[in-house]
Amino acid sequence: MTKKASELLLLCAGAGAKNWDGAEPDRPLRTKGKRQAQKIGAWMGQHGLRPGNTLTSTDERASATAQKALKAGGWSAQGVVQSPDLTKGVMPAIADEDRVLLVASKNTVADLISALGVHESLSPGVLVHLESAQKGAEIYKVIDPEDLPDLFPYPGPDGPELRERPAYYYTQSAVIPFRRTPEGKEILITGSSSGRHWVVPKGIVDPGLSPAESAKVEAREEAGVEGAVSDQPLGTFTYEKWGAVCRVEVYAMEVTRILPTDVWEESHRQRKWMPAETAATMLHQKAFGPFIAQL
Repeated sequence: MTKKASELLLLCAGAGAKNWDGAEPDRPLRTKGKRQAQKIGAWMGQHGLRPGNTLTSTDERASATAQKALKAGGWSAQGVVQSPDLTKGVMPAIADEDRVLLVASKNTVADLISALGVHESLSPGVLVHLESAQKGAEIYKVIDPEDLPDLFPYPGPDGPELRERPAYYYTQSAVIPFRRTPEGKEILITGSSSGRHWVVPKGIVDPGLSPAESAKVEAREEAGVEGAVSDQPLGTFTYEKWGAVCRVEVYAMEVTRILPTDVWEESHRQRKWMPAETAATMLHQKAFGPFIAQL
């Protein structure tokens, strides 16, 4: 029985920083590159193009582009595989799945499609949609993020509402880290990324994670602590950002381990243990006050 033709989605890594000579080294995505990846991901979600496998080159921009695109499509970014030689990884991936996403620099993508008999002028952030058969490949569509809408559907790929950011941005979770002392419970507060405010760990819930799992990740990254997160949220609150309303689930976490600064991802932040009553008054977002009172 002949295997049906497989789909290849080849995504050029988004725009990155350049050297004085115009070369694009392995540097993080620029804001433009992030936006390009998110617009392509949203387009893939709208067209039901969820990849079975995702392979990227080993450079940072390709990996970040893949993650941004997958999340914007409404899918988990876990399981992305980096390959030092994409040409060797393509065929095994196609054998396992009918649709594969490959992410690399525009030059690498151009070489890959050229080897399949397709020649196309490419630019950063562009998606090439191929149908691959045994005798080669046919170009199905080339999607340029510059031709896609600047707004994203909400609450899902076919949602009627349009928002400034991908849909998952508006579902968030937070954790209130605490410890028990003879004088009562203390709350761990941290400095904001700008250093201007006191906060508790809060962030966007990534597709593929539950709000509680995401809150635990935020606690490790932002506050450098680990512990037991409550099974049920203390409650929820909403606030306005990115032209719409974000919903935040708030969890309690009893701290069992404080990470040393050399493994704390955001060790540039300050962190302080405070009595619960004091912590509630110091936090920038006053919505956390009632949840701290519950502790």
